[in-house]
Amino acid sequence: MATNVSIKLTVGIPSAVVFFQFAGIGGAYNGGVKCSPNAIIDLDKAGSSSLSVAVLAWEKTYSYANADALVVAGKPDWYRTLRAGAAPTGTATLELKPSNLNIEYAQLSGATHAIKFTVVGANPLLAVAPAIDAEITVGLRKSTGGIQFSVQGDHDGFPNYTLQINGNTVYAWDCVAVGEDPSALGPPMDQSVKITWKNL
Repeated sequence: MATNVSIKLTVGIPSAVVFFQFAGIGGAYNGGVKCSPNAIIDLDKAGSSSLSVAVLAWEKTYSYANADALVVAGKPDWYRTLRAGAAPTGTATLELKPSNLNIEYAQLSGATHAIKFTVVGANPLLAVAPAIDAEITVGLRKSTGGIQFSVQGDHDGFPNYTLQINGNTVYAWDCVAVGEDPSALGPPMDQSVKITWKNL
């Protein structure tokens, strides 16, 4: 039985551009993947020595002129595409800190091994905007049939969140499908994740 288990959380905006304004604050910013923290757990090792974390990083954020954020038919107003030839009006990358993007060894009831994802993704070009938030713990254990997993945590209703274990999607949140928009970034985290023990 393979004992190395890969776990990856992808957080991203499904549109090329996201457009939002509230009380005169906001604008047009690039969508796509914002971060994709991932790690490997070796179930044959005990404790934190079993955890290997890939390099953590935030993707660059770009701002665009509002006129370059084009409405997409059949999609919500915030979901935009980019005008051909449009150039960014600004760019920045959120400074990486353990408090805003992290994977750490954790505890979860019934698990022999567990890791916790922490995501607090503020827009580096818009200081007053609420952050993308997620706190998700994944537990693992060996069973007679192979490996089992359990998931507990919370995240904002926006944007999309996809959790994969060994390349298989075990949880996916689609903000468009459930009718959420960037206003769901405001506190508190309003979506709970709870998956009881399942076989991989």
